[in-house]
Amino acid sequence: MIPDHLTTVFRNALTTLDAPADGLAFTHTDNPKHGDYATNIAMRLAKPLKSNPVEIAERIATAISPDETIAQVRAVRPGFINIFLTAQAKVNSLQQVAAGKITYLPYHLGKQKKLMIEFAHPNTLKLFHIGHLRNIITGESLVRLFEASHNTVIRANYQGDVGMHIAKTLWELRKMDEAGELNTFRDAPLHERIALIGKAYAAGNAAFESDEASKQEIIAINKQIYAEDPAIMPLWTETRQWSLDYFQEIYTRVYSHFDSYYFESQMAKRGVELSMQAVEKGILIKDDGAVIIPGERYGVDRRVFVNSLGLPTYEGKEMGLAEREFSEHGIIDKCIHLVTAEQSSYFAAAFKAQELMGIVPAGGQMHQTYGWVDVKGQKMSSRKGNVVEGEWLLNETKKTILANYAETDPSVAETLAVAAIKYAFLKNALQTKVEFDIGESVSITGNSGPYLLYTYVRARSVLKKAEESGVVDELTPDAAAAIAPAPEDAALLRAFYRYPEIVEVATRTLSPNLLANFLYNLASDFNLLYQKQPILKAEAEMVAYRLTLTRAVSVLIKDGLRLLGIKTVEKM
Repeated sequence: MIPDHLTTVFRNALTTLDAPADGLAFTHTDNPKHGDYATNIAMRLAKPLKSNPVEIAERIATAISPDETIAQVRAVRPGFINIFLTAQAKVNSLQQVAAGKITYLPYHLGKQKKLMIEFAHPNTLKLFHIGHLRNIITGESLVRLFEASHNTVIRANYQGDVGMHIAKTLWELRKMDEAGELNTFRDAPLHERIALIGKAYAAGNAAFESDEASKQEIIAINKQIYAEDPAIMPLWTETRQWSLDYFQEIYTRVYSHFDSYYFESQMAKRGVELSMQAVEKGILIKDDGAVIIPGERYGVDRRVFVNSLGLPTYEGKEMGLAEREFSEHGIIDKCIHLVTAEQSSYFAAAFKAQELMGIVPAGGQMHQTYGWVDVKGQKMSSRKGNVVEGEWLLNETKKTILANYAETDPSVAETLAVAAIKYAFLKNALQTKVEFDIGESVSITGNSGPYLLYTYVRARSVLKKAEESGVVDELTPDAAAAIAPAPEDAALLRAFYRYPEIVEVATRTLSPNLLANFLYNLASDFNLLYQKQPILKAEAEMVAYRLTLTRAVSVLIKDGLRLLGIKTVEKM
């Protein structure tokens, strides 16, 4: 890899100058006039060497001789070193990518090279809203990035199937069942049953907040569920499965799956046991009938693990969950929980208790936050029963595509809809709040998923025409290196050796948006080439060159979209 070669060359140069290589790093330059890579190592060395950074940069540049990869090294003020790659190095990267040979850089969170990513987290008897959709889209991409970076990744999904939201919904559904009204829904299509659940939750929550008698009945149902009372469990089991079937449809639709499904109901009893053991060890304490963590002792907030009724809170159940997650799949380096920032206090307390109990190694847990999402013109409130469902967004986006592009095949429209939604989320940094705009997301002229797919289809169409015309894109390295590329060619050439580095940085920083924006820039550069320079009608020596560029672009777009969890299409 080019960065490895640069590191070796620069370390050798620094050794000859008796200078330390600490802090040596390379960045991509934005302007090709400033080279292909740059380093600020000279400025880092100015203080320890007690010398002018420009003079240090010049000494380092002088100590480096051109080779097959490095064409030139220049020292520039105020002490940067710009590195220009040879045409041969760029062509080698181009041809490797065009041949489908992509070498990903390794990145690991520990020596096991294995981690768990816990994402999606929909709660049974609640709707799968657009926040869940952003979560599963982000989690799926992170899984694929870490897998590409040579890790074994366990996909985990922790779902709430006990708690007050369940009790509120079952309170209303039980009334319907006792009145015989629920039977009309039992044989109804799944989506009608899910719509009923949403209405039942809204009704149960309204009753809980406005009527004391109803509130006490709901609290009693909650206790029954934890006690696994036969009076409520058949209805709990039946309606829980409705939700799980509904969730599975969405998982399939967005190309996601899980290795392990965990549920709060499985963690309740063990969570209480571990919390009580923590009390015996002095890690947690009893306070007014509840079990809490004395946060001031550990630098976290005071949080309840078992309430005064003897029921585990989220923190208590998390104890049982951690024990399962860190034992069922062998030793893992880290478990990454993809959850909004509002739960930061909860996770900090839970992680600290788990570490003190020896359930999880220090640093073994990680809470990765992400921003909220709204749909332009829509307001969400699950309590009022008007959440923006993830499925609704998928369907509306597909409808918009079919309306805007009337000749689109429905199966292609489905792929485009998923691409539009996924890319609209992933092009933003994780912590950024997103206001989803359906019209913007389906555009084929802006920074969108369909735009990338349109570019891929365009590239594949050029290649197909070449094949039908008998044009072969056979390009020898020597011939390619001898060609003087136009500016549009040169802009594309910079992408192919950078791609593995972009994937590595996106993985290391948990930033799929870096890859998404790289692909958008690649697509824009290719479309500029397509508009300004001939490909099949170019001069003889340029045809094979530009066909190779076109093939490499199609390979990178398809592979990059795959890592984002987006499928390509062959025609639009």
